[in-house]
Amino acid sequence: MIFKDITDINFNGVYIPSHHEFNHEKVYYYEDESVGLKSLIAVHNSTKGPAIGGCRYRKYDSFEAGLTDVLRLSKGMTDKNNVANIPFGGGKAIIFSQGNKSKDMLRSFASFLNLLKGSYISAEDMGITLDDIRFIKNYTDYVFDNEDPGPFTAKGLFYSIEQAIEIYFSEGLKDKKIAIQGAGSVGKRLAEYLASSGAKVFISDIDQSKLDKIKNKNIVCVDDTFSIECDLFSPCAVGAVFTKDSIHNLNCKIIAGGANNQLLDAAIAEDLHQMGIVYIPDVLINSGGVIGLTKDFLKRDDAQTDQALRDIATRVKGLLIKSQNQSTSIYNLLLAENL
Repeated sequence: MIFKDITDINFNGVYIPSHHEFNHEKVYYYEDESVGLKSLIAVHNSTKGPAIGGCRYRKYDSFEAGLTDVLRLSKGMTDKNNVANIPFGGGKAIIFSQGNKSKDMLRSFASFLNLLKGSYISAEDMGITLDDIRFIKNYTDYVFDNEDPGPFTAKGLFYSIEQAIEIYFSEGLKDKKIAIQGAGSVGKRLAEYLASSGAKVFISDIDQSKLDKIKNKNIVCVDDTFSIECDLFSPCAVGAVFTKDSIHNLNCKIIAGGANNQLLDAAIAEDLHQMGIVYIPDVLINSGGVIGLTKDFLKRDDAQTDQALRDIATRVKGLLIKSQNQSTSIYNLLLAENL
């Protein structure tokens, strides 16, 4: 077993403090060769309280690729917690997928969490299910196992998309064409909300089994939604989908999605603005999950939780109007607020 604070050292050929995404309090590495576990936890900021964020189980091409992901994701958690007024810091964990996920691996990950003594509290994310988290809970107190955050993220997105459509088109969702990339816990539920409101919904996923589970006749499964002509495109799968090259394939008027870190580079936000595409940053609208995860801790009932999700949309509405009046992007307005 290897447990190492790598915040200030050269590790696996990378001098951690020199990494272009590094602006963090702590970065930890844990390895348990006996169960095939290699994991990173990044604590970005704990000013407001313990760092919280999900654990991602994913195949990475290299150690540095995983490090980049965990650093970007943990900073995003700080930002979205600030936007949502959640009294926690931002952190994230990743597990390098090397084959099949096992209970022994999850049990070992719990040991990793215990070594941090509550400075980071984990939850589910890509590749890690609520059942996984509930299993991990048997061996550590440092997880949120009360809710699947996906439906809360989807509801916050839905409320925000409602407002974005209203502001941009001066009308409701009925017959609006919306394309969703990703049919997981967030994308599938978002599609159902939108279809129920009369929108024409198209959805794609690289995992055909997820599309096979969609039985709503008002949701059309397609091979690719990235370049489909639509009123609004909602990326709800992996991050870094918008690059200098890929954005020229877009054929939408608004971008509003649940995926984290959608921009490969921050400068792309300005490129989208110059193209006339309204980009609503993910940290502004995908905080519904953390609102759901912390509702019991904050003693919020269902009505209060729903109001917190609607508050996301209220903020989106205000920033959309402000961006129109000032002829600037929402991204720039958030930068002015130090987010």
